[in-house]
Amino acid sequence: MTTSPDASPAHDASPFAHADGYRAQQMTADHGISAAAYFDTPAAEYGAAREDVALFDRSYRCLFKLSGADRATWLHNLVTNAVTTLDAGAGNYAFACDVKGRIQFDLNILSDKDTLWIDVDRAYHERAWKHLDLYHITEDVDMTDLTPSLTRLGVGGPGFERVAAAVGVENAVAMPDLGHTPLRSDPTVRFVRHDFAGLSGFELILPATDAARWWDQLTALNAKPVGAATAQTLRVAAGIPWPGPDLDHILPAETDQLERAVSFHKGCYLGQEVVERMRSRGALARRLARFSIPDGDGIDCPTPITQEGKRVGTLTSLVPHPVDRKWIGLGYLRTTVTDEPLAVADPPRAIVRDA
Repeated sequence: MTTSPDASPAHDASPFAHADGYRAQQMTADHGISAAAYFDTPAAEYGAAREDVALFDRSYRCLFKLSGADRATWLHNLVTNAVTTLDAGAGNYAFACDVKGRIQFDLNILSDKDTLWIDVDRAYHERAWKHLDLYHITEDVDMTDLTPSLTRLGVGGPGFERVAAAVGVENAVAMPDLGHTPLRSDPTVRFVRHDFAGLSGFELILPATDAARWWDQLTALNAKPVGAATAQTLRVAAGIPWPGPDLDHILPAETDQLERAVSFHKGCYLGQEVVERMRSRGALARRLARFSIPDGDGIDCPTPITQEGKRVGTLTSLVPHPVDRKWIGLGYLRTTVTDEPLAVADPPRAIVRDA
């Protein structure tokens, strides 16, 4: 590795915060970025994302660039999905595991003619760099941290195709997930087809210096800004685990993400023996599940899930639903648990496993 990463400073201001249309009602400092938690009421934001098209501040993502003749074979040996078979303009989602098969971080991989990009959450910035650097021995691979110079925003919802066409990508609906292309009108901006919050949508990876201009341009196309809290609600409702307790040191088979994150035909990689053993035996001790609870106020995750006073799982994410009068969550439950009731917190509150 020739270029070491800059440390991710805590609570950097979002580069989109300088846009005229970035008028947050409440801020959050999650992922080390000071960004909007809400722009409007939770119900209004949720409705816009579900019924029309929403605009997301995605500046909490990081990007590493890989170059060198061995970049694809080297990364292929370190992640759960296939890399060497990716064509230019293609991408996929994967896990990076340790030798025991436990997830160290998740990542999106974008392939271009002479480059690979590794897209990770800012929460995993330092961990991902150190993990990859540890396994770089003599391979012809250079990795550069592009995080300080680039940022991104996301667009999602039923109306995303209209906004994609307006920025010059008319065939967005037909693109595969994580397919990507530079914009014809501005090759410094990369369009990435990505359903990042469980909604059909895309991201734009762009120079940080152009962040405010692009934010205002997309709000002028009637993409409604929604905050980080709404993004969390959408992905929990969709059953998508995100960095933190949902993924840290979890086994891939437990996440319910094998179909999109793991290739069982690619050969050996770090942790592959454990991942393959769990698949072939078909036996899991626990599995990701969705939950709901009438009142989750004051419950901090991760927290134990109990049955008749005995721990049977862990609730890892919990958010208030902006429309239904309940809270929704994700967590890991022992596969031997088939009956209710389940409980969390002390004193115990009833929690229901959703289908």
